[in-house]
Amino acid sequence: MKALGKTMNRRGLGYVALLTLLVVFAGGAGMYAFESGPGGQGFSGYLEALWWTAMLVTTMGSADWPLTGEGRLLTLLLSIYAVGVFGYLAGSLASFFIGQDAAEAERRQASAQNLRELRAEIAALRRELDAKHDQPK
Repeated sequence: MKALGKTMNRRGLGYVALLTLLVVFAGGAGMYAFESGPGGQGFSGYLEALWWTAMLVTTMGSADWPLTGEGRLLTLLLSIYAVGVFGYLAGSLASFFIGQDAAEAERRQASAQNLRELRAEIAALRRELDAKHDQPK
C-alpha cells in the first residue's frame, strides 16, 4: 500500500482530487443556477444540485436529466471530465502494477545473472584444482 501511495503521489493524485472537488462544487452551483429557473429540472436547493453533480461525476448518474440547454452542456462537460479522471486513475493503477511486474522481472534477472557468475566462478575453481592435480609431485 505504501508503494501504491507513493505512485499516486508521484502522479499528482492529490491535485486531481482537489480539482475534482472544485469541479463538483462549481458544477453543483452551475446546475443549481441553470436548472432552478423556469423550464429547468427544479432543484430544491444547492445541496440537491451538488448531490446530483457528485453522482454524475462518479458515473452513478441519475434518473433526472437537465432540461435547459446550459444544464445539458454543463452535464456533458462534467461527464467528459469524469471519464478523463477515471482514465487517469486507471492509467495510474496500471502503471503501478506494470512497475511492480518490471521490478519482479529485474529481481529474477539479477538472480539469473548471479547464478551465471557463480557458475563461472565454480568453473574457474575446477580448472584451478585440475591444474594443481595435474602438476607432478
